Amino acid sequence: MIVLTLLLSMGLTLFLVSRKVNMGLSLAIGAVLLALLNGKNFQYLIQLILRTFGEYTTLTLALTIALITILGNLMEKYMLLDRMIEVLERMLRSAKATILLAPAIIGTLLVTGGALMSCPVVGSLGKRLELPGDKMASINLIFRHALYFVFPLSTTILLATQLGGFSVWDFIKLQLPMALVMYVAGYFLYLKGRPDPQIKAMPWGDYFKSMMLFLYYGSPILISLLGVVAFQLSFHVSLVFGILISICIHLVDVRKDPKYHVEESLWITLYKGIKPSMVIVILGIMIFKNVVNDLDGIYVYLNSLLEKGIPMELIIFIACAAISFPLGSTQPGIAILFPMILPLAPDYHTKLLYAMFVYTTSFMFYYISPIHLCQVLTLEYFQVKLKDLYRNYIYILPATYGAMILVYFLAK
Repeated sequence: MIVLTLLLSMGLTLFLVSRKVNMGLSLAIGAVLLALLNGKNFQYLIQLILRTFGEYTTLTLALTIALITILGNLMEKYMLLDRMIEVLERMLRSAKATILLAPAIIGTLLVTGGALMSCPVVGSLGKRLELPGDKMASINLIFRHALYFVFPLSTTILLATQLGGFSVWDFIKLQLPMALVMYVAGYFLYLKGRPDPQIKAMPWGDYFKSMMLFLYYGSPILISLLGVVAFQLSFHVSLVFGILISICIHLVDVRKDPKYHVEESLWITLYKGIKPSMVIVILGIMIFKNVVNDLDGIYVYLNSLLEKGIPMELIIFIACAAISFPLGSTQPGIAILFPMILPLAPDYHTKLLYAMFVYTTSFMFYYISPIHLCQVLTLEYFQVKLKDLYRNYIYILPATYGAMILVYFLAK
């Protein structure tokens, strides 16, 4: 019975998402159906929603996501990211190195469909490297998304660590090999052997000045990370400092050069940075998680599958494929499977390994999904067919997933 109700709940969620309903709202509606089909009443649902909205984890996660999108909007509006990349190319003296790093740097903005923002940069550098369109599209996507395994301000990593109840740094250490494989394989598959246009060397004094400028323009992100790593601040507190740094840099820029003046007021810019749809996604995920946590039948059923000899890894793989591929997102796989799978782990280390398996498998099915928005926009920009992109993934994605399997079984 529990499996049937879960399938019906998932079916409704998938249907709503296909109808362009916000993913968080779709998950919340699916959670309500799941609860009702399992004998819960409306009073329970009201209490659960109030409890969810009042939880410290829900509040801090929603606030963190809101602050990340505000910071990203400020850095885009004030042209900090553009200047970071411009200085980076002067420092590296290599179009190849810049095209490798630029999508990742722009990817720190973490906006839906944000790969479109790095397309012009990749396109400009790619033409100088004489790259075909399908290679430029692959570079834009691979070098952007490899960051998602290790970037601590990634909304997906924050969601995973909050739901899983483990250290973000413990999780990132496990996932580092996958990011390295994507970057290294991407370089050898798409860039190695390409002639790199000569960029004039700069004197050491100019190089040092460029490095200082890179740190200056990137300081909002660096300060946000440093606050967490060095001073043990909460992410949402550290992000406030990053936002303040962005504003201060802009005020200095405007005094030096009027071209950086922005017509709208600071308050309007801050307000426009908030993405309510992303906050709603977090709220919907937390509601679904709490409903699943209250249904003991799910854990009984999963345990019965394990007792029958069905490997946990196979259960995770099939479940991730069924959830993340049709939804074109990693987050639903985490939201639905973490509450089901992680409680079955006998210890903290095993829980981390299960989390890595779910995260990476969900990511892979999201990445190749035909409705993956970053992929759709990149294909459209470079006028490339999906089959050409898949052809470029034949080696790199299996290698990345293979790295995860290796880490999983070696560390188990």
